Amino acid sequence: MLRVGAKVMESITWIDQIVVPVFILWFVGIILVLFRKDLEILWKLSFLFLFVVYLILFGKEWSNALDRLEANPGWEIRSYIYGLGKAIFYFLFILWPITMIRLYYTGSKELAKHTASLLVTITILYWMLFWLYFQFMNEVDQFFDGRFQEWFIR
Repeated sequence: MLRVGAKVMESITWIDQIVVPVFILWFVGIILVLFRKDLEILWKLSFLFLFVVYLILFGKEWSNALDRLEANPGWEIRSYIYGLGKAIFYFLFILWPITMIRLYYTGSKELAKHTASLLVTITILYWMLFWLYFQFMNEVDQFFDGRFQEWFIR
């Protein structure tokens, strides 16, 4: 159990922390794909089917996250921010070897250069933010536990 203010919150897992932001991204992606005119209807239905399957698979986490968001929005949004930081770290860890293999097999020199420079830039930016967080961890945590929470109490 985790005590937040006067309330006792249940201990949540990493997937519980990111399920709402991930589903928001999925929803935005689905909307954008559905409005794209050059994609065949089969692909659009496939993407929609995948979204529904994931929504079913993570329905309990989605429902619990919405309940937590309603009960304590400040704490839940703070949880999203911290959870997405962890998710990006693990995502980059998995993406790098896959990208390097893909770069080896790509036929386009320009695509390989563009992909490599983009991923290096994203990784360096993440590491810089990660370093800044650890340099000012106490201040950041105090902000999210104090002033950030006050914004949602009003």
